[in-house]
Order: sequence, then structure tokens, then C-alpha cells
Amino acid sequence: MNYERRTERARELVADLALPRPLTAETLHAHMEFLRGKRIVMQAATPRMLEIGVCGLWLEVAGESFERIHYAPTESAVHRQQFINHEFGHMILNQDKELLSAERVALLAPLIPLDAIAHALARSQFSQDQEAMAEAIGDRLALLMLEDGPAAVRGPRTGFGRVL
Repeated sequence: MNYERRTERARELVADLALPRPLTAETLHAHMEFLRGKRIVMQAATPRMLEIGVCGLWLEVAGESFERIHYAPTESAVHRQQFINHEFGHMILNQDKELLSAERVALLAPLIPLDAIAHALARSQFSQDQEAMAEAIGDRLALLMLEDGPAAVRGPRTGFGRVL
């Protein structure tokens, strides 16, 4: 899929989400939890994750009532949000998750019990098109947050004090 078609498809998928406006990192997070039907916990990636090249990971452990998004630590809030938006992109695409062994999960996230069955998105499982599509969705989410930034600070335009 070329860039223009991918961008248009990302716009369509995001429009179908009926996102709250103004869109902020917090309202996006809450809306994604609503859509997924469970909490989504954000955590910095562990040193082991970083060693093997993980900059973002969506992880679900069987039997738990929440999902995790791990992101590469960064001082930039914008960069961190883009890692998160990319993982939200995978969720929005409703992509299947790869079944990981308990041993592999323990290497990635040592605090998860070894006997848990984990499902995770792993980069090796996806084509370049799928990664590019998740990134296009992440970019669209970021653009909406950027556009809504002033509205979030000022509040919604109500017309109070103006003749409409």
C-alpha cells in the first residue's frame, strides 16, 4: 500500500473510533481502554527489552484484567506518546497477537509470572505494511492531539459572551 492510501486508510480508521474531542493523551488512553474493555497500563520498557531492540510492545497476559504497553524510555513526552500511539495503532487494526512461551515472556518482562500464558505483538510477526499502517494510525492520532492542543487548554468553544 502506498503512502497516500495508507494515510487515507489511517484517517478512516481513526474517524470510525468516535474519539473524544479535544483529544489529549489522557482522553485517548481512556477511550482505548473503553474500546478494549479493560485497563491499559503504560510502562517503560525494561533493560532486557531495550537490549533486544524493543521500542514498543503491546502485551496481554491470560487471566489478567489489563493489557500492557511498554515503550522505550525517553525524556521527550512527544516521542513517548508516539511509541504509545503506534501500539494503539496495532490495537485499532485489531491484529492478532503472537502466542509467546512463558520463558520468552520472562525474558521480556520478568515480573510476569512464568506460568502465565502471554499474547504479545512481536515485530517479527508483522509485515512492513502492517508496521507502516500502525505508524500511520499513530501519526494520525498525534496530528489530532496537536490540532486539539489549543482547545484542550482553552476549553471547548461555547459562544459564551459572543453573538452567534
